[in-house]
Amino acid sequence: MNAGDSPAEDLSPAERRLTEHLELLRASSPAVSPGLVPRVIRGVRWQRAIRDPLVLVGAVAAAVAEGLSLLFKPPVGRS
Repeated sequence: MNAGDSPAEDLSPAERRLTEHLELLRASSPAVSPGLVPRVIRGVRWQRAIRDPLVLVGAVAAAVAEGLSLLFKPPVGRS
């Protein structure tokens, strides 16, 4: 890279457009509503509270499905 070369010259046209869009977003950050943070925290809390029971239900359902498939599978060696 020469001393006169700028990093923007190495970019493809698509990368240059993306850089321009990102600069616009960086220059004008959106305003955050006052209720956003409490809503996000509430959402995280109920998702955290329900995650373990859902994992348990999924494990039990998988075990039941595997048990049923073993129960109704025809015996090996018999036609």
